[in-house]
Amino acid sequence: MTENIPPFGDRLAAAVAARSSQVVLGLDPDPRIAGDGPDAVRAFCERILRAAAPACVAVKPQFAWFERLGAPGWALVHDLAEIARDLGLLVIADAKRGDIGVTAAAYAQALLTGPFDAVTVNPMLGSDAVEPFIDTARGIGRGVFVLVRTSNPGAAELQDLELADGRRWYEAVADRVAEWGAPGVGTHGLSDVGAVVGATVPEHLAGLRERMPAQPLLIPGVGAQGGRPEDLGPAFAPGRGAAIVAASRSIMKAADPRAAAEDLRERLWEVSG
Repeated sequence: MTENIPPFGDRLAAAVAARSSQVVLGLDPDPRIAGDGPDAVRAFCERILRAAAPACVAVKPQFAWFERLGAPGWALVHDLAEIARDLGLLVIADAKRGDIGVTAAAYAQALLTGPFDAVTVNPMLGSDAVEPFIDTARGIGRGVFVLVRTSNPGAAELQDLELADGRRWYEAVADRVAEWGAPGVGTHGLSDVGAVVGATVPEHLAGLRERMPAQPLLIPGVGAQGGRPEDLGPAFAPGRGAAIVAASRSIMKAADPRAAAEDLRERLWEVSG
């Protein structure tokens, strides 16, 4: 661990406690609501970010919406990340990368340096695709969130398949995530390797929490996708900092983004107490 940089799990727990929030603002600037072109996207995202930030603990830019803009989009997502950090937020690069070996290491270098505190990764290719990210993150106090059971309807097609040993595919991934994260558990009991688990499948939360007791959970799917904060109690079993909940459209499209974020913050804080 680099000197004076706490492990990511400790940084996350401290941020949740300091801001009394588990809300992650998802920045998904669909041109249908954000306008098109770098200038329009910048104005939209910065307005939403500054409005909602006081009720949030982190921001999660969805990289596809910025990468489609070419080089200006890459510069823009970095600028927004810097603004978010100035506003006291953690920044999660929602890039869902999933390549192997030196390519994975290159992605890790690109996405876990500068203003980004954590990154989402796809484990489909196994340890070769995940460990380069962990190796990079662990050395500089950053985090990795591994896709385990996602919120989209099609997730069940593969993630719920039963394996020869009786486990579901997502359960096998959860077990590997716990193993990958074991060496990176900090003083608050949270690892630098977390898991993405959708709010749309709350029936899986208790079982996944048992398999991953030290993993911070990044939970998308609240709001527009139908997930409810009141169903997420098991995610917070290890403590209030053990899960953070992402909301995008329900905040971005709200007449008052600050009020929408604050309402979610209050509901989650009550559930997690």
